[in-house]
Amino acid sequence: MYVDSRPIAMVGSVPCETVDEVLDLVGPGVGDLLVGLSDGEPGYRNKWIVFNGPHVYEPHPDIIVVNKPKPRPDQSVFKDLPDWVPTSWEEMWQFRVRDGVERIQFENLHYAEFAIASYQKFKQKRAAGVVPAGTRFQVSLPLPEDFTRWCTTAPRDFAIMTRAVEDAMAVEVGKILAAIPHDELLLQWDVCWEVFACDCGDSLGREPLAWAAGGDPYARFASYVARLSPLIPETVVLGMHLCYGDLEHSHLIEPRDLAVCVRMANLAAQGAGRRLDYVQMPVPRNRTDDAYFAPLKDFAARDTKLYVGLVHLTDGLEGAKQRLAALRRHYTGRLGVATECGWGRRKRETIPALMKLHRDVAALL
Repeated sequence: MYVDSRPIAMVGSVPCETVDEVLDLVGPGVGDLLVGLSDGEPGYRNKWIVFNGPHVYEPHPDIIVVNKPKPRPDQSVFKDLPDWVPTSWEEMWQFRVRDGVERIQFENLHYAEFAIASYQKFKQKRAAGVVPAGTRFQVSLPLPEDFTRWCTTAPRDFAIMTRAVEDAMAVEVGKILAAIPHDELLLQWDVCWEVFACDCGDSLGREPLAWAAGGDPYARFASYVARLSPLIPETVVLGMHLCYGDLEHSHLIEPRDLAVCVRMANLAAQGAGRRLDYVQMPVPRNRTDDAYFAPLKDFAARDTKLYVGLVHLTDGLEGAKQRLAALRRHYTGRLGVATECGWGRRKRETIPALMKLHRDVAALL
């Protein structure tokens, strides 16, 4: 099986400005081992979901901007960042739906546009031998709550905007499936704000989860998976990245153990309406204890390969060996490796060493 032969999962972005740069860097480095090779979300897309603020929400006639980043003086230490990028939580984009509006529609989330354009580059690089033959093109898509929870301030706005994003994401998936050959494609759900909500019971009582969206966060997550995943044919590889964030290389919520991820993975596998090929879970650098990995005894998605984010450049191969040994005391199923979160907040010059570390850790499996 294709997924079983690929020991490394690629999560998140790469610190490059163009798709060509990403493919030239990552393709020769680890392309032959990746379950999927993405375009690395280059340029302004490096900020993950934040670019949706000015590109999707602000232009909508029924959405009102409540807060946005302030203009920067020339002497600002952030002067090289685009004006729409927040530099603190106080500058985070915030939106609400216009009074009296109960339903909205987004015509374009742009993810299909990015994917289709990047796939053309991917084909060119594969033909040139830069991307190894047989490697799938990966498209990473946020679930609906990832679009909306960070930039809304009330349950009503959250519900209206999230429903609209879910509808629009179904259209985006259809466009991607129509344009890219299914036997060359991997779709990965990137899941972060849903993880936060499930972990903290839907509200921390403070930013960035100062309010409860309403209902059971696990049920909301399961509903997104059940709506969107059946749209994807089984000839397409389907994966999921469960994330606790990476703001300045730290989690927004520190995972107590893998219990939340295991429960979410089980729900996703049960409700996807098709095969869930793999799921990725994070392993913090300091967790080599049995308590962190013990919840894996409840991992019931036996047809789903587990990729563990235990690769940390800061403590290298020896640290990975310790985390892997602890994991193996609690899980003996199909296994691959990854980083906890994406590579986008790293310096580009560190990426070759990070790729070599992936290869070295994968050789231990």
